[in-house]
Amino acid sequence: MSAPSGVRGRLGEVRAEQMLADKGYEILARNVVCRGSEIDLVARDGAVIVFVEVKTRTGGSVPGRAAVTPAKQRRICAGAMYYLMRNGLMNQQVRFDVIEIQDGRAVHLADAFPYQGPAY
Repeated sequence: MSAPSGVRGRLGEVRAEQMLADKGYEILARNVVCRGSEIDLVARDGAVIVFVEVKTRTGGSVPGRAAVTPAKQRRICAGAMYYLMRNGLMNQQVRFDVIEIQDGRAVHLADAFPYQGPAY
């Protein structure tokens, strides 16, 4: 029997966080809720602020990245802008990554989608 989706998602986020830490990223925040969006992880990769969407799946052939629709991307970007403003980070370079965790295998898709929103 598999874990409920909320538990599975949280376990996926923990795994993604560990993956990023192993790559030398500094984790700045987890589960940031702002402006109608939730950003799973915010990390620093050198001089770049990285907003990470984690998608955990079991079974099936549809990759997690398919769930990061253009509408979801716009919400993540709006939340990222708010996070940057709130934390005085507007002058930082940003990137949007997706980490897919499917059937125990993790794949990090760096620069998975571009910023979508007003100029910053």
